[in-house]
Amino acid sequence: MLNNGLVKNYNDTQILTAKRVKLVLMMYDGAIRFAKEAVKRIHSKDIAGRGVYIRRAQDIILELLNSLDRDRGGEIADNLSRLYLFMNRNLIMANIQGEEKFINEIIGILLELRDAWGSVINNENKSEQMMNEGNERYIEKKLAIRC
Repeated sequence: MLNNGLVKNYNDTQILTAKRVKLVLMMYDGAIRFAKEAVKRIHSKDIAGRGVYIRRAQDIILELLNSLDRDRGGEIADNLSRLYLFMNRNLIMANIQGEEKFINEIIGILLELRDAWGSVINNENKSEQMMNEGNERYIEKKLAIRC
């Protein structure tokens, strides 16, 4: 019990301190994990479990949809919106029909989107590192000039 509380506190802290892009990655990871679990439930003929995990994946996808900044996002936000709505409809079909093909398609899309956001983070980290290195060089030059 104590471990569960510590893990929850750690996860809550991670979420609260995560950068927005990192948070989006975490949401994709969660949706992928829940979708894969729903597929397992389809295989084991666990209808109730299938519904629970499909709903969890839907909740995340709908949260991603609601968090889109349509003013600044322009065409990209519109395309993501259509994609999230498509995934939501497929999850509904998967839940009604109990067929994993709908979920597998969604998992593929989520993995591609996650990879795209992952490269955004990598580029951000590289830019940040270059800026920090540039500032250090600037400071070193200033110190060298003063000496």
